[in-house]
Amino acid sequence: MDKKFYRENRAKLLEMLPDGCMAVLSSGYTINRSADEDYDFTVNNNFFYLTGIRQAEVHLVMIKDGTPRIYLYIDEYDEKYAKWIGHRITVEEAADISGVENIRYKGEFDEDIKDYTKRYHKVYLDLEKGKNINYNSFGLSLAEKLTNNEICDLYPLVVEMRSAKAKCEIELMEQAIDATKKGVEELMANSKAGMTEYQLEAYFDFSIKQNGNLEHAFKTIAASGNNATTLHYSANNSMMNNGDLILFDLGAKVGGYCADISRTFPVNGKFTPLQRTIYDIVLTANKKIASVARAGMTVGELQEICVRTLTKGCMDAGLIKTPEELKKYYFHGVSHSIGLDTHDPHDRNEPLPVGAVISDEPGLYFPQYGIGVRIEDDLYLLKTKAVNLSANIIKEIDDIEDFMAKNNA
Repeated sequence: MDKKFYRENRAKLLEMLPDGCMAVLSSGYTINRSADEDYDFTVNNNFFYLTGIRQAEVHLVMIKDGTPRIYLYIDEYDEKYAKWIGHRITVEEAADISGVENIRYKGEFDEDIKDYTKRYHKVYLDLEKGKNINYNSFGLSLAEKLTNNEICDLYPLVVEMRSAKAKCEIELMEQAIDATKKGVEELMANSKAGMTEYQLEAYFDFSIKQNGNLEHAFKTIAASGNNATTLHYSANNSMMNNGDLILFDLGAKVGGYCADISRTFPVNGKFTPLQRTIYDIVLTANKKIASVARAGMTVGELQEICVRTLTKGCMDAGLIKTPEELKKYYFHGVSHSIGLDTHDPHDRNEPLPVGAVISDEPGLYFPQYGIGVRIEDDLYLLKTKAVNLSANIIKEIDDIEDFMAKNNA
């Protein structure tokens, strides 16, 4: 990503802020796992969106007072750290990635903040709240210390900006989807009864690493048979039986941007008549959403269309007798925003902007038959239509059977 993108994002954000204020964000901190081991670091995505930097404990300060001033705070070079852990970003690298010209060392941050907060009463912080009551963050911690300042929430402003994707963001998402496509084909080509779910899952892992993508967008769901009727099943440790379907919900991540794809296929390469019926109902709903989705609609509106389509399909097939029964077999939303997060924050009742990328993921789950089907694509919304970014990932019944027959021979 060119540093121009991050400069433009900061400029847009500053335009949204009132004069005489400051904003402070951080990349975040590592979290201790046990003893001297930490969890893998995950950057705060709002910070990343404004800087392009993914290193822990880097801070951004933006001041809007006449000519805006922007400062980035990084660690000084530490020879021991470099020998034991590895390279940390330099002043030159930080400036080249982010486009921020004023780079300072983190040791100066606390004193600078004391000075800035005396001069600027209104302070904007990222106050995203986690679901865990013990959740904390850089923004929430700093807010507790600034008792003499007016604290404002920067989170909804940055999230609003992130909802409409720039061309360079779409290009990274397309790369993530293309890597996911290759992985899905490896899964279909290597599926056999008698394997465990995790054994088949390993082909996806190998594929995305082989293609230069070292990250998953999220933990893969590999759910065969009745496991697929649990929406977020993730144990991935059951035996795949002959005659089962297997549902994969997976995605690669490229440059921080996620793909989110679901495909369901028969373990042995051949759909049974009932599996075909249920799959075809879900596929019809998937295509319906892709045909009607466009900017200006809400996720709630798309859900209503999906429910109507699935209800008709299930009633026509004799799978349900009344519309009210559908909620027993379809119990999630058809869509969510996708971007730096697999589930990018967005209010389902707010119109989706031009440039939004959303999921299209109807599903049906029948425990009594041991069948769960979900088909998910990633749609790029324009003013009058949606572009299916994942249209090239195989999903037609005949195409799946032909592909698996040729590759499993």
